[in-house]
Amino acid sequence: MPPSSRPSPTSHTPQSGTAPKHTWRRWVLGILAIGYLAALGASFYQRWEFHQQPISLPAGMQAVTVRAVDGDRRVPGDVRIAYREIPADAAGQIPVVLIHGSPGSGDALEKLMQQLQGPRRLIAPDLPGFGESSSDLPDYSFRAHAAYVWEMLDRLGVKRVHLVGFSMGGGVVLNMAQMAPDRVASVTMLSAINVQEMELMGDYHLNHGVHGAQLAGLWLLKTGLPRFGWLNQGDMGVAYARNFYDSDQRPLRRILQAYQGPMLILHGQEDPLVPVEAALEEHRLVPQSELQLFASNHFMVFEDPRPLVPFLTSFLDDVEKGQAPTRLTALPDRVALANQPMDTKHWPKPGFVTVFVMVLSLALATFVSEDLACIAAGVLVAEGRMSLALAVLACFLGIFVGDMLLFLVGRWVGRPAVARAPLRWLIRADSLEDASAWLSRNGATTIFASRFIPGTRLPTYLAAGVLHTSAKKFIAYFLLAAAAWTPLIVGISAGIGLPFLHSGFLARQPLSVKLLCGGAVLFFVTRVALTFATYRGRRGLAGRWKRLVRWEFWPPYVFYPPVVVYVGYLGIRFRGWTLFTAANPAIPASGFVGESKSEILEHLKGAGEWLPLWTLIPVGPSAERIAKAEAFLLQNNLGFPIVLKPDAGQRGSGVAVIRTSDQLREYLSHSAFPAILQEYVPGKE
Repeated sequence: MPPSSRPSPTSHTPQSGTAPKHTWRRWVLGILAIGYLAALGASFYQRWEFHQQPISLPAGMQAVTVRAVDGDRRVPGDVRIAYREIPADAAGQIPVVLIHGSPGSGDALEKLMQQLQGPRRLIAPDLPGFGESSSDLPDYSFRAHAAYVWEMLDRLGVKRVHLVGFSMGGGVVLNMAQMAPDRVASVTMLSAINVQEMELMGDYHLNHGVHGAQLAGLWLLKTGLPRFGWLNQGDMGVAYARNFYDSDQRPLRRILQAYQGPMLILHGQEDPLVPVEAALEEHRLVPQSELQLFASNHFMVFEDPRPLVPFLTSFLDDVEKGQAPTRLTALPDRVALANQPMDTKHWPKPGFVTVFVMVLSLALATFVSEDLACIAAGVLVAEGRMSLALAVLACFLGIFVGDMLLFLVGRWVGRPAVARAPLRWLIRADSLEDASAWLSRNGATTIFASRFIPGTRLPTYLAAGVLHTSAKKFIAYFLLAAAAWTPLIVGISAGIGLPFLHSGFLARQPLSVKLLCGGAVLFFVTRVALTFATYRGRRGLAGRWKRLVRWEFWPPYVFYPPVVVYVGYLGIRFRGWTLFTAANPAIPASGFVGESKSEILEHLKGAGEWLPLWTLIPVGPSAERIAKAEAFLLQNNLGFPIVLKPDAGQRGSGVAVIRTSDQLREYLSHSAFPAILQEYVPGKE
């Protein structure tokens, strides 16, 4: 027996009655999966059974049934609205309706109701989707909630009301005031949301994306977690996420500008959720409004509502006496100020929720494109939405985590990972080979240099893991490179973006448009600048330019349509659709498409020694094809490299320079067409 075919003394041969480790692992994973699915099914059944039981209202609560709402339409279905009510001590006063925030219920306003108890009837509903009201709705938006509350008041026989909106409830009461202005005696905005620009990231589309991601995560948690009675009645925040996902704050500015009645604004100066600047902008837009600021936060209505009560009761009394100002009686200078455009150069300092969302969004964005994430961070800095230090930190965190994951994938999984999704969508196998060779030659310096050379980071960090580069050294060099690169790109983007975003067309655009346009321009500028900074980058740009101006490098979908049109013209002119095949009578179809290269080369055999050596490898078993190729190389004393290409090719498709025996075997084993093996001719083509 040849030595190469003997079993290795260290090889492991499975013994009878035993199973390989991977088989046991599959069995264990399969049992765990079946058990989890069984638990999830039992949990679904238990929740379904729980919801079939009649739900009794807590003491002190009542309910009415209204029709379901989807947008501005009534749709089939009933919705129960539970509410708390404190009757009036005397008749004749206008009732007060208090609308809670999200997440929450009317329970949140109970302390305030106790303090307001007196001459006015007080009503605090649980908005549909929250508290004790129905939870399965077609629409959770502000506008749908406004329609629900109006129908509830119709059922209760309430004609005219004072509206108090807390937090998200501000969006509901503003929509109620727009729907039925004659039925609204006054509006009180209590730590309430208002204009879109002051909410979270300040842009509808960006906020919508954040709320969509939030909704998806909470829905997966709700549906994918076996609960067995735990939180059965709750929805794990899905209603809250749906509420903001379904709502649109952009119309609230127009509603505020059109509102004619009295308005009171009560807001905490330390509010981390709705910044005090939102209350100031609201006060500007409604010239008849009264503003009271408190040294408190968003939750003053929960903690101690007593400081609010004197201002609220005095305001309600003035409204009913006809002494509260309206837009018609507002001071002229405030009316003039309300007609001015919003100052977009100064934004509120972001609260912890906004900071968390921005940092998380930028960090996750680096997983898609580190360059674009850093440029977007620079745009946010230029727009005044976040500080330079915070933007750099957010990008740095995402870059560190993402690139360390690449390193670990290379270390633990190795080269096979490149052949699987998702890495095979992002990196070519030859790029990894080049990066491995580069890293082997230049060591850890390559890790630092790759940070500044576009297109080299992913293969380099993956190759560092594949080659088992020292983790300590990799982290050290990586941290130095990222610490230099991240503030550079974010700072350049912020510096260029500052005048660019606040002039001309972009000055009046929302943040999402500024990010899109500014990001595209800055990405192009920074990418070109970084590319020009290296010799390899300049050569790459020169190659791209030559491929652009030389027609033989154009893609088929650009090159061929004019040719087809011209061939059609010639066919019509000379009354022969195959006229173009007469261009070279020695070649069938004149080299149009699909001609055999071997047949053409056969005709050129007598042309002299300048013709490279070649042979045709027909379709057949892989072993026979490989044997014929090796025999040809041996017979003609040819070494590597050689060229393999399809016998009937098109624009270089399938042409490969073969440099090793393994590459030769792989090409001939996987190609299902006749191939030409040809002597390699060095030099420029």
